[in-house]
Order: sequence, then C-alpha cells, then structure tokens
Amino acid sequence: MLDDTICAPATPPVISSLAILRISGPGTTGAVRSVFSNADKAHPRRAVYGSILDGAEVIDDVIVVTYQSPASFTGEDSAEIICHGNPIVVNKILALLLRHGLRMAEPGEFSKRAFLNGKIDLTEAEAINHIITARSDWEIKASIRQMHGSLKNRIHEIRDRLVLLKADIECGIDFSEEEIEFVSYKDAEAQVREISRLLDDIAYRCRIGEKISHGIDVPIVGKPNVGKSSILNMIVNAERAIVSDTPGTTRDLIRESIQFGGLRLNIFDTAGIDEPTSDIERMGIELSFKKIEAASLVIMVVDAASGMREADEKIFDALKGKNTIVLLNKTDIAQDDDIARLRSRFDCPTIPFSARSGRGLKELENAVTVMLRSEFASTSDFFVADIRMRELLGEAIAAAGDAAGLLRDNEPPEIAAFQIQTLIDTLAEITGEITPDDVLESIFSRFCIGK
Repeated sequence: MLDDTICAPATPPVISSLAILRISGPGTTGAVRSVFSNADKAHPRRAVYGSILDGAEVIDDVIVVTYQSPASFTGEDSAEIICHGNPIVVNKILALLLRHGLRMAEPGEFSKRAFLNGKIDLTEAEAINHIITARSDWEIKASIRQMHGSLKNRIHEIRDRLVLLKADIECGIDFSEEEIEFVSYKDAEAQVREISRLLDDIAYRCRIGEKISHGIDVPIVGKPNVGKSSILNMIVNAERAIVSDTPGTTRDLIRESIQFGGLRLNIFDTAGIDEPTSDIERMGIELSFKKIEAASLVIMVVDAASGMREADEKIFDALKGKNTIVLLNKTDIAQDDDIARLRSRFDCPTIPFSARSGRGLKELENAVTVMLRSEFASTSDFFVADIRMRELLGEAIAAAGDAAGLLRDNEPPEIAAFQIQTLIDTLAEITGEITPDDVLESIFSRFCIGK
C-alpha cells in the first residue's frame, strides 16, 4: 500500500450531464467524512446521495460510492464522487479535496496502484489503456479479453511448464551420483522447442493485432477519372478528396480511416495509373504501386460506362495474387448489358457501383468485411501489445532457441537450467512480475489522468 491519497477527475473537462472524481489511498475515508454531508451513510459499494460542503457552503449535490480495501480497482480504500458535469463544479470539488491533504494523481496512477497491489498485471493494465484509446470495435473487444487475462493466462501456462522443466533438470543435478534421470536431454529439448513454437504463435498474434489496431491499409486504385476520389468521399461521407472531370487530379496518397465490420480501415485514394505525362504524375503512380504491394486488400475501380481499357488490364494484372474487389463505377450512366459483360471478366468479387447515387456501398462493406475476416482468420484470438511486449517476446523466443541448442549439444545441466531461468525471467517481465521502476513509469505515464 502507498502512504498518500490521490484524487483526479475521471471524465474529460467538458460541460456534460455528469462528471466523476476518483479518490484512492489510506486517507479516502477521512476525506469523504470531511467534505460529504452524508458520510455516515457511506457504506462500501453503496451509492449515497448528499452534498459536497466547503464549510457551510454547498458546492454541489452529488452521489458518492465508497470501496473498502482490498475490494476496489486499486486494491486500496477508494471512492467515486459523481457530480454535475460543469468543469467549474469539478474544479471546486477537486480544490477542496487538495486542501484536505490529498494530491493530484499522476497519469495512470490509479492503474499503477492496481498493478502494485496485485489487482492486475501489465498485460491487463496495457489492455485498459487500449480500451480507452481504441478506434474500432475489434480493438475494444480484444482489449476487454486481454483485460480479463487472455494474454496473461497464455504466458503463465508457458512459465509453469518451464518451471517444472527447470525443476526436473535441477533434480537431475542433485541426484547425479545416483544416476536418476528425471528428464532426458532429448525430451527437455523437445519441450523447449514446443514452448518456442507457442511463443512464436503469441508473437504472431501480437503482430496481427498491432496491424489490425493501427488500421488495415486498403488502397483504391484505377486509371485516371474513373471516380476513385468520389468513391473515397462517399465512403467517409465527407468532401475529403478533390473531384474534377480533369484526369489526374489526385497525384498523392489521400488517407481516411473508417470502420467496416468492426475493423478499422485506412482507405487510400491513389493517383490514377496510366502513362505519365510528367515527373509528378510518375511519382504519384509509383506511390500507388508501392501501396498496392503492401496492402492486404485492394479496391480496383473500373468505369462501367467506357469499359475496360489497356490501362485497366495492366492494373488488374498487377493485382494478381492480391485480395481484390472490383467496383464497376458509373453504373447510373452505363448499359445493363455492358455491366453484365464487365462482371464476367473478373474472377474476384465485382460490384456494380455508383459514387453519385450510393449504389453498391453496402455490398462493398460486406465484401470487404468477408474478405478481411478470411484473410486474418479469426480476429478473436489476437492480442493488443505495445513495443515493450513485442520486444520481450522476441527476447523470450531467442532465449528458448538458446536453451534448445544447449540441450541439443548436451551442455552441462547447470548451464541449461540457467538459460531456462533466463527465459522464465523474460516472461515474468512481460506480465510485470519482474519490472524495473523506470519501465513502470514509462508504461503508466501514457495513461490519461484519472485512470
């Protein structure tokens, strides 16, 4: 337990119906009794109505909920004051609490205290921060699963196996004169290699989780003047890209982020791909091809009124092996027979579309969602991990490889046991069971005040 008591607003400093102030620490009960008119009725986990008083002055009528250690988020005595959401009122209550000996919480200090008091581990703490900053339904769901232990449990299962393996190796050392073999080097190596495979799988799921949380890049490509900019504007419901009848208006990448099917997408309006007439157009086309190469999914736009041209054929050839959706744009001015003939030319999802009327937008969203969920298999099994976790996983995988190599080469068991302990310690750093103070400061300083 920490000796001081902290307080902070847990809601943004904007005018709203309600605001919440949080208190945590050993002085919580005393602070509540000093400022709350109905403190005698404030039993743990009971919402009590009353007034915040500064002497005889009523600052606001509020609801107070108290929590008794260790049954609270931080593991300490704590309280929440729910007041009216005017920043003036919030600041007056906050100033009153500070005058009664509390101090302002640092960013992330409530979560840090929860960690220090054993209420959460670092994988769960960082998941909490991801919930607050999430930009898609998927990231929120993945963060909630991780907050409930999805990553921690996987790491603990691996650590438990390593602890048993190290114990077997060390028992073999202790009873070496009696020629009792608790685990053979061959079996031990196989176990470490299996653990390495499990760590590889976790690292992969963290990488995919990072990619999904940052947004999946989806470029809109096609020859000039097929309606790419109009389609981007319609998807994001804003005049984001300049639309003109003059071909080649877009010469740089324009990016907008949206949600499709709970996944965050970075939609790019790219330069029209055709024979360049200037160095600027050539550079824009090169950027378009780089974006195609890196993308998980590409939306190709074809002018349904004018049909396929040589430039369209070259673009479609460049997309071979890529997840591709073709939009037959301008169907509002194209003939039905021409649209049908165009659809038959493609072996990928092909959607009649109109950037003017909105035709095909729902079909596009469905096709994108189906294709991306197929690409990333089950998005429910991925993790949200920051660079600290990913680097430690890399170190753990390297340590597992070193341990397997020592066992394969029949190195002395003391050395193999030491290397396995290094691996165990690295996994402990991921969950925070072994963590330097400066690392904790770096992690929790990224949280917002009040969390």
